[in-house]
Amino acid sequence: MKASKITALAGVASALSVVLLYLGSVIWIFSYVSPLLCSFLITFLLQTAGKKSALISFIAVSILGTVLMPDKETGLIYALFFGYYPIIKAAIEKMRSKILCIVAKLFLFNGSMITVQLILIYVLGIPFDNTLGKWGALLLLVGANIVFFFYEVLYNRLLFLYQSKYEKRIKNILK
Repeated sequence: MKASKITALAGVASALSVVLLYLGSVIWIFSYVSPLLCSFLITFLLQTAGKKSALISFIAVSILGTVLMPDKETGLIYALFFGYYPIIKAAIEKMRSKILCIVAKLFLFNGSMITVQLILIYVLGIPFDNTLGKWGALLLLVGANIVFFFYEVLYNRLLFLYQSKYEKRIKNILK
């Protein structure tokens, strides 16, 4: 594939990611969904254009997502987990032990989500919405882990679908 087509594809995917993050930043219910959707765009870039394009797109969207978005949480969730996770997912899954692989994914996810909340509270001064009392943070983390489980299942199925049905077609179009 020509470098100009790879650059154009990465630029369009990056622009679409910024628009999705903005929608997630403006429409409250999408603030956790839009980083997930943007990670699928990174996966598309990774499969179609390579790791370098996906990494450059991740860096560009992370910078724009954390600087330009009205809701910083959406950009931080993307920058601190969902943007780079598709890039390093294959390396994590190469671990010999399946249990160690799962533990590494959960440690990375939970560490990232806790880091996002700590940055929001202590750096940006945005208070944690603790309407559920002292159990609110724990319930949020448990809910996030459930969503992460479904994200993993959906990610693997979408990746299989893309590789089996669409990858050849898209690469032929982009030749």
